[in-house]
Amino acid sequence: MITEVAFFHINEGMEAEFEKDFVVVAEETIAQSKGYIAHTLHTCMETKGKYMVQVEWETLEDHMKGFVGSDLFEEWVKKMDHYFKPDIYMEHFQLIK
Repeated sequence: MITEVAFFHINEGMEAEFEKDFVVVAEETIAQSKGYIAHTLHTCMETKGKYMVQVEWETLEDHMKGFVGSDLFEEWVKKMDHYFKPDIYMEHFQLIK
């Protein structure tokens, strides 16, 4: 199992709408992808409009090839991209202990 961790900022004034849409769109897209396990959405306590998403995948390939290379990802981008400022940062982590 690996964990995708993404940090991003939401355009000012769109936070509540983003949070509402994220719940629905993540279930329609990310959660339908092969290898998906679970996801969580977190808001930053220090920086307004900053969020972190953690998605657990069976393998790195399930995320990068299976989801990112799919129609589900295109649907995600189409429905959610207007919320994001262009400073998205994403990495993958593997649990040690």
